[in-house]
Amino acid sequence: MQSERIESLDDPRLDIFRQLKTTNATRDSRLFVAEGTTVVERVLKSGFEVRSVLISDRKFAGFQERLPQDVPILRLRQELAEELVGFVFHSGVMASAVRRPAPPPRDWIAPTGRGLIVAGDRVTDPENVGALIRIGSAFGASGVVFGDGSADPFSRRVLRVSMGNGLFLPIVETADLRSYLEMLIRDFGFRLCLTVLDPTAQVLSGFRFPDRTILVLGNEYDGISELVRSLPADRLTIPMLNGTDSLNVAISSGIFLHQYRSQYPGV
Repeated sequence: MQSERIESLDDPRLDIFRQLKTTNATRDSRLFVAEGTTVVERVLKSGFEVRSVLISDRKFAGFQERLPQDVPILRLRQELAEELVGFVFHSGVMASAVRRPAPPPRDWIAPTGRGLIVAGDRVTDPENVGALIRIGSAFGASGVVFGDGSADPFSRRVLRVSMGNGLFLPIVETADLRSYLEMLIRDFGFRLCLTVLDPTAQVLSGFRFPDRTILVLGNEYDGISELVRSLPADRLTIPMLNGTDSLNVAISSGIFLHQYRSQYPGV
């Protein structure tokens, strides 16, 4: 294990971990930072190239047996670690790793048979992006696609909320969600199911999902964009009582995906 105590915050090896509460420089640098015992362990097992692990002295004693032998381990005093990252460093451990390009569709989509894909159209809240990944994984989605304007699916917050499920599930970011969905429909035989707030839409409980479904969830404030809404699709809604006009994106996705999986118990 290449463990080294760092005594100065001027060390350039710490740059990727600086002021993480207020910045997300990792999106442009093509790196990502994972935080917390569970997520860091999953990064180490994921096959992603890990550049370094940052760990506080307080955490090191109980975590050192799980640290890799071939990755630089940067040890800091707790107070220095907190000054570096910009918040109270309760978890005590982080890892930086290299992002991968999104896999080509043919690498993760079966050519025939049942299939489920989750798509997020301009989902801006990192908590919701992380929840969509985690819920999609839980209900057997083949992958999750995010359109332009969505939060970074490999940000520290998203990875924490998703519990690292995006490390093992294909995640696609596209600047043109409509074109990507059209390709999935044309080349792989999927049908779109749009989640909408519309009294004329089909009620979820009475709907039979297609074998090959793309479930699209929209922006937290104005729903699915007009560009995507204009595609041929089934439009689905969840009836609500007591004057409730909407549900959180993550909660909605769980309801829709549970309904799909109830109809198709096998993956």
